[in-house]
Amino acid sequence: MQKSAQIKAIDISNDAITLEPKKSLHDARNSLVTYNISRIVAAKENKPLGIVTEKDIARFLYTQIPERRLREGALEEVMSKNLVTVNEKADLKLCAKLMIENKISSLIVTDDNGILKGIITKSDLVEGYGKYYTQRKIVKEYMNTKVLTVRPDEPLHMVLLLMTRGNVSRIVVTRDEKPVGIVTGRDLLPISTLFGRPLFGDEVSNGDRAEIAKIELARPQRKEQMFIPSGIRTYFLAKDVMKFDPITILQDSDLADAAQIMAMNRISGLPVIDSNGNLIGIITKTDIVKAIADSG
Repeated sequence: MQKSAQIKAIDISNDAITLEPKKSLHDARNSLVTYNISRIVAAKENKPLGIVTEKDIARFLYTQIPERRLREGALEEVMSKNLVTVNEKADLKLCAKLMIENKISSLIVTDDNGILKGIITKSDLVEGYGKYYTQRKIVKEYMNTKVLTVRPDEPLHMVLLLMTRGNVSRIVVTRDEKPVGIVTGRDLLPISTLFGRPLFGDEVSNGDRAEIAKIELARPQRKEQMFIPSGIRTYFLAKDVMKFDPITILQDSDLADAAQIMAMNRISGLPVIDSNGNLIGIITKTDIVKAIADSG
């Protein structure tokens, strides 16, 4: 097996799916679905000019519909033009550092002439960690001990509030301190069309406010008004959308094992448990990227 220092960006990169900047967002959406990817590179004559993600398209829909449709919007309107690129000969540590420092989830890979050679995502780095960084770190060294949780019978709007206020993409569902499920942003997509028109945050109960306050104590206050989608409070509970029996990992496990599990199951985070099965933390793809950035 190659040593991690010998692995270069080009070795773990994938071919980038590209469209010209003037192509429509409808074209971009179709490519995302067809190739089961989350980002499109806007390029012309093999030179990368921007990147468009699922979130960019969702933001366009939120702000423009019903005034404009996807066919009426071009990639160049919403794409991020401040591309972070990496040379194909760069090592994995540099790739990881660039992602962490720029708070991004992908890097454009180019050759010495700036020609597009591929794309690297956090998932690619996680898979690389699982292959090339075995027996270096253990899970508890990089896990986050502040895990946001709900009970199975709590209303779904609490999950949404915690995700938004906590700026996280997953909530662990627990019973008697043990993880029994997990809810991610993607799990909410199937029912998102039922959310209806938002209501103002004064609909939140006092009990809910007390839960949210626990998060707010550790984070700066946000000035914007919080919204609660109507209807979901009555009809949906956390157990209605959660994935049951989430894959977990012990705190003393090799961090490379966590990376391999994430890569094999195409998931972005694992609840961390102690020897009694109690939830004590969570390890995510970002944490593993940090471990690569810290590597010697």
